[in-house]
Amino acid sequence: MRLPLLLLGSLLLLTPACDRGVEDWVTASTEVEAVALTAAEPHFERRLRVEARAKPDTGAKMSRVDFSFKTEPRWEEPASGGSEVHPWYRVRFVDEGDGQVRDEGVIIFGEGHTPDSLNVWLKKNEEEFSRFEATYRLELDRQGPPSAGILHVTWHAVGEVLTDADHLERVEVILTQP
Repeated sequence: MRLPLLLLGSLLLLTPACDRGVEDWVTASTEVEAVALTAAEPHFERRLRVEARAKPDTGAKMSRVDFSFKTEPRWEEPASGGSEVHPWYRVRFVDEGDGQVRDEGVIIFGEGHTPDSLNVWLKKNEEEFSRFEATYRLELDRQGPPSAGILHVTWHAVGEVLTDADHLERVEVILTQP
């Protein structure tokens, strides 16, 4: 009879210890924007600054930053009929701190199944930190002549940081256009 009670008591003591170290995400996103890329105007750029920080005097810490650009391209063929040359579409994620392309994706319209979305992202693991700041650039490109038609793209950005579950209200993620 004593053994089951000892086991139950041990389990009750372990339960609070297991709750420590649980992490969760704090997320912010921009509004969805739309842009039209044509053969004459095939390039679009948008700069975004991501700032993740502990609120003053809270002592909150973070351990990971994820930042992504989510795009949904749709090719509208020319009104005059099918285009012989199907455009390619490229999205690039550039770190303005060092000018390096952190991620990139390309699709060709009309070649089999065209995906509904093309996303690029950065995942940055660090030792615990209380502040993270960086400026990134989204670059959208489509092939120019001889491809025709309009490439309609909707996009938005998402920034997330990983922190202790009991620090969620103590951490904020801010996305701004510099």
